[in-house]
Amino acid sequence: MGVLRLNVGMKAKPQYGQVRLVNKRTGKLASSSTWLLDLAACAVVGRDSKGIPALLPQSKAKKLLVHNELKKFNRHKSIEADSGQESSHAELRVLAYKALPTIAVFYIQNAVGNRLPSQVNKKGFRGWLISQLAIPNSELNNFLNNHPEFSALAELKRADNWWLDLQKQRVNP
Repeated sequence: MGVLRLNVGMKAKPQYGQVRLVNKRTGKLASSSTWLLDLAACAVVGRDSKGIPALLPQSKAKKLLVHNELKKFNRHKSIEADSGQESSHAELRVLAYKALPTIAVFYIQNAVGNRLPSQVNKKGFRGWLISQLAIPNSELNNFLNNHPEFSALAELKRADNWWLDLQKQRVNP
């Protein structure tokens, strides 16, 4: 059986991309910490000065290491919102992309029920959509609030170009 021994007195060599510059006094991420300076500081601590590490700004990293140190940096896990509770721009965009066909069916059934198909166009749909979302108790907002997966879109204020981009994505995914 192999026995695993750890060198308690020795510090582990820092791994590139896994450590960041942290202020020694406050323990917070250094204000001048960038990925390039973090790599350079890692190279300075590891005494890598040949090859690619030689191209890094090691002189600046040496200055930063006077008041900063390298510590392991754990990224925060992104918290995904529940369906219908989206809040970030990207999440709302994905939700609107998914909801667009449902909203289009609602538009055809409720807004343009007696018009000819040749009289219905995308620009008119976008105009109706923006105006309906701007009215707090409109039919569309009530419809979106009654569908929990789309409730985050209720009363959403976005420009015509934002909806136009979504329509283009639907045509050319």
